[in-house]
Amino acid sequence: MKRKIGSVFLSVVIASAVALAGCSDTSSKSEGANETNTVTLQVWGDQGNQSVTEQGFKKINEIFMKNNPGIQIDFQYTGTLETIDTAVKANSLPDVFYVQGNKTPKMDLYVKSGALLPLDDYKLDTSRYPKEAIEYGTVDGKLYTSPPSFMDSQLMFYNKEIFQEYNLEVPKTFDEFVKVADTLKSKGITPVAMPGKDAWSRLWIAFSLLPALGNDALQAVNHGKGDFSDPGIVKAFQTIRDFADQGYFSNNLGSVDTAGAQLAFTNGKAAMIADGTWNNSTYESSMSNLGRFYIPGTDGKKTAPQSLSNLMTYAASANTKHPKEAAEYIKFLASQEAQQIFATETGAVPIIDDIKPKDEGVKEMAAYDSLGDNIYTVLTNVSTDEVKLTDIFLEEVMPKLLTGNMTGQEAAETLNAALAKTK
Repeated sequence: MKRKIGSVFLSVVIASAVALAGCSDTSSKSEGANETNTVTLQVWGDQGNQSVTEQGFKKINEIFMKNNPGIQIDFQYTGTLETIDTAVKANSLPDVFYVQGNKTPKMDLYVKSGALLPLDDYKLDTSRYPKEAIEYGTVDGKLYTSPPSFMDSQLMFYNKEIFQEYNLEVPKTFDEFVKVADTLKSKGITPVAMPGKDAWSRLWIAFSLLPALGNDALQAVNHGKGDFSDPGIVKAFQTIRDFADQGYFSNNLGSVDTAGAQLAFTNGKAAMIADGTWNNSTYESSMSNLGRFYIPGTDGKKTAPQSLSNLMTYAASANTKHPKEAAEYIKFLASQEAQQIFATETGAVPIIDDIKPKDEGVKEMAAYDSLGDNIYTVLTNVSTDEVKLTDIFLEEVMPKLLTGNMTGQEAAETLNAALAKTK
């Protein structure tokens, strides 16, 4: 499996201005330290992903404590972007907590404020990781978090029974992908369930199409060496417009929300849906005939849009009274042993070849030729405080493409006009 990682998805972070009620001290308590020499580390897990990660971390923590009898882990799902941001400001961080790395500007700000413990002196083994994963947790040349070992992406989920009924195969080229949609429409089957009502979920089709048709151009834009006039980018935008015009998306898509689109897909009313890897378990729980594929390019290459996952990326407070123990815990999270446990329990999609996918479904989500740029990440990177291309894409370009009020060329010109204002 080739691994070529592009830019990572840049999240939008809302900093809390409210003091954190009941926040812990800046370091953990050493329960009975004088008698037993046992250190208790307080760890904040990602509250928003508790249902996904809880079983995995339970097993990871049990094994870590068994191997390190002098360290107890008090793992609490207390971490949110707001509580961590507030704890940084109040100098009341736990010993260890999850961070999003360079997905957001926050880790850089935390480092600049002196809140994070540099990990270089604690000899984390980073030899298994691609350079982009190391860069994810690095600020000014120093590593501050366990590197990411999993990723999120957007791809096409499909109904295998519908494909079999109409003698359709997973497309090997972009033209075959369009032909599959043509055939389904001619048979009276909605090709793609589309949540046109939801501003975020309706982006997944664009996220899936753009790396397939214009990844080199996206990379050029991301590095300040190109714009959105590339034929591949224009073709991706025009495909969205054409699919909407030809009825390949859900009927009355402007009134279809995410739940409605997902239900249409799981009930067999639509043959495909563009969605994130994080929703794989949602579909698996509702259907036994689920398949997955990345939209291939015109050359057949499968380029997966990606965002490095923060599910196992943890940092330590600079003020912890137990830096050595905190670093040992982070080192374990960075190990193949812990990551294999996590992969088996959660079904996360690995970016490292020595992590075995949980099942055949995860293998399909890891079946790509390379990882490519995410259009939203690129737009974020080239935006300024005054000109936010992300908002233009989210609130103007996608709605107009889906309603037939903008062509692919016009979409590219709209983004180029905004890009020119950032120079």
